[in-house]
Amino acid sequence: MSHLTKKDRLAIRAALEAQRAQLLRGLKGVLEENGQTRFADVLGRSSGDSADEALAVTLGNLSAARMDHEVRTLQAMESAFKRLDDPEYGQCEDCGGNIPAARLIANPVAIRCVACQERFEHTHAGQTHGSM
Repeated sequence: MSHLTKKDRLAIRAALEAQRAQLLRGLKGVLEENGQTRFADVLGRSSGDSADEALAVTLGNLSAARMDHEVRTLQAMESAFKRLDDPEYGQCEDCGGNIPAARLIANPVAIRCVACQERFEHTHAGQTHGSM
């Protein structure tokens, strides 16, 4: 039986919906920004300034990295929505202990308790997968 009450699950769902809406607004903003920013204009200048070219490449890479991160976060949110009604939602993936409702409201995609997440981050520093 889950340690989360119906009230907890409703609060977590509301937090997850609010976070997803905020993320989608951010993604929309990035897409609009990419449509308005012309990295090619910088690259196409007749001066051939290598600093301008480097800036354009860097901006493009940052934008792509941001999009990648936000898409992965959105995928984690969708996964959390699917797991939310599962009786095992809210149990730590590593130790099996209960993840407090307050942590899940603050971070509905959390799959580990704080202690296991800290241990995971210390062990996997610099890696980009499974860190929710």
